[in-house]
Amino acid sequence: MKAAADPGEAWIVDASVALKWFLPVDREPEAELARSAIGRLAMRTTELAVHEVGNVLTRHSGSSAERVVAALGVLLEICGDPLPLRPEDHLVTTELALVNGLTFYDASYAAIARRSGRLLLSADSDLVDPGLAVGLQSALT
Repeated sequence: MKAAADPGEAWIVDASVALKWFLPVDREPEAELARSAIGRLAMRTTELAVHEVGNVLTRHSGSSAERVVAALGVLLEICGDPLPLRPEDHLVTTELALVNGLTFYDASYAAIARRSGRLLLSADSDLVDPGLAVGLQSALT
């Protein structure tokens, strides 16, 4: 088993992890583990993650508009200003998507992590299995 992450390592958090911070623990596998990353890892997120989290909370959580907005505010408090996908990321994103059978959306997380010199923290096996991201268990236990 890999040693837990060095707290000094810099991370990009995708929506699959960030959603575990806001959805009920009984609904989300590894929710407690994901929550343990807060304050423990140096995390940023992407603009896409903000949109994905907002979408899931709006459509599937039963939360009021005010609660969704509050959750997005907490996401930004934890991760700071979200990082954008830049035009110079498009080629890497497309190549990662094609080589790994990913959506462009998922590949964009890996491309932004590479550009920013950060590791990608994800609960999405499509990103973890090919080694584009580190899973919660590997990063935090």
